[in-house]
Amino acid sequence: MTNEEISYRLLRKIQQMEKNTPVLTDLDNDFYTNIEKYFLDLNAYLKSESDEHKKKLLDEEIENTKKIITNIYEQREKKILLTAISKARSGNPDLKIMVGVERAFFDSILNLINTFRESILERKTIDEKKVEQQQEIKKITEENKIDENKNKINILENSNLNPISRVIKDMPNFIGTDAKSYTLKKNDVVSLPEDMQEMLSKRKVVEKLEL
Repeated sequence: MTNEEISYRLLRKIQQMEKNTPVLTDLDNDFYTNIEKYFLDLNAYLKSESDEHKKKLLDEEIENTKKIITNIYEQREKKILLTAISKARSGNPDLKIMVGVERAFFDSILNLINTFRESILERKTIDEKKVEQQQEIKKITEENKIDENKNKINILENSNLNPISRVIKDMPNFIGTDAKSYTLKKNDVVSLPEDMQEMLSKRKVVEKLEL
């Protein structure tokens, strides 16, 4: 089908082949450019023709040719769309018989399909990964907090004889019975004077740790 001069007869032949085959007809790479040139020639011929009868026939031929070309394009367009879907679903369609402008159309459609598929089908996987990452971060944070509290307990146990407590409720800055300033935050491990520890324990601010 390549290197043939565009004519009404050739276009009809291509139209029938596109209609009767599930794959693209093998066309010259300059097919659409040659069609444009063919129309220019027809219109130039129409303008130069003085015989009204011949002008009418030429005008009809031009209109019929436009319909045939539109039909050829629409059939090829449908096949290209189906080819892109096949490729997106891991198929292996033959891409060599697309003419230049059609390959660009195919590539843009394939990219759009792949982007949409990823945004829909892989969203759940992405969300699951985010949840797993958040859970892992939370786990590491909690483990670090436990290790930090253990170290505090060891330090406090070895440095003084005051009771060691865990803060179970935030407490804004206040002056303790030992005249020192304290700010207690939930889950902190602290060493407090025994009388202050008992008072805060009754108020459900701290709980004594049994070592």
